[in-house]
Amino acid sequence: MRCLLPLLLALSACAPALPLVTEPDRAWARQAFPETDDDLADSRSLYATKCSGCHLLVLPRRVPQRDWPVILDKMAPKSRLNDADHARILRYVLMASRPGQPQ
Repeated sequence: MRCLLPLLLALSACAPALPLVTEPDRAWARQAFPETDDDLADSRSLYATKCSGCHLLVLPRRVPQRDWPVILDKMAPKSRLNDADHARILRYVLMASRPGQPQ
């Protein structure tokens, strides 16, 4: 157990910082998803919580936007996402992976 703690701390330090949701991000989301009032901040938290349960988080911008729907369709059953949470996470990763996002 003593050896495990330093390893866990080292791995958690490597976890990438997810981009925070800014007002331009919210504006993009309102235009891209006019049917929702999701401000993406809760979606960001949901992504962090659900996806880090099994693996280190992937920075959304490291995956092309076109690949996120396929990835989430595959991972949703494993993480027991309902349809609403699936859609919320998808909106967040699509926003955070769009071209022009800061590195």
